[in-house]
Amino acid sequence: MKPVILFDLDGTLLDSLSDIAQCGNRALALSGLPAHTQEEYRGYIGNGARKLVERMLSPADLPQHLEQVYQDYMRIYGELCAKGCKPFPGVLEMLRALRQAGAATAVISNKPDVQTRLVWQSTFGEALDLAQGQLEGIPTKPDPAGPREVLRRLDGVCAAYVGDSEVDMATGKGCGFYTVGVTWGMKPPELLRQTGADCLCDTMEELTQLLLRRLKA
Repeated sequence: MKPVILFDLDGTLLDSLSDIAQCGNRALALSGLPAHTQEEYRGYIGNGARKLVERMLSPADLPQHLEQVYQDYMRIYGELCAKGCKPFPGVLEMLRALRQAGAATAVISNKPDVQTRLVWQSTFGEALDLAQGQLEGIPTKPDPAGPREVLRRLDGVCAAYVGDSEVDMATGKGCGFYTVGVTWGMKPPELLRQTGADCLCDTMEELTQLLLRRLKA
């Protein structure tokens, strides 16, 4: 079976916090609701688009506005995903190096699958073997079903799982994967340590070298 490196998407491969915040605030504005700061969005991200929108709304606004704001956010952010998103510097080079070393590279995200596939097509292309988002009938991370489905589709075995949040650390540990936390993402390094990271990487070069060593082990 082929070794597979599994990655989270937002905050790990994509520098997407500002895009998510802007799209979220545009969706709120369409319903006449107040905007949030980028730092507030940092705490909202990690459990899928619907949970993101729920966290954007106050308890008083939630019943009346959830569906409309969710639909507006999905449309606005989907349009952005189709145009292309911003990977962190060095991401594409890292993905190509891993594939040259014989690994398959794949994304498993709590972002809706349609948006995840748009990002794959517009931003990563052939640098990724597969990108899977939230699918109907498959629970979101940290449930192990999503990562296991990716490995089944690739007929592979996970050499490492890489993410930037406590959700990712719980996902990796719950699957029994070697779990790497990256410190440039959405959540603080200490939280990644506390929630199960086997290793932390501070730079893309450090991550690349670590993963290449994992493939040779």
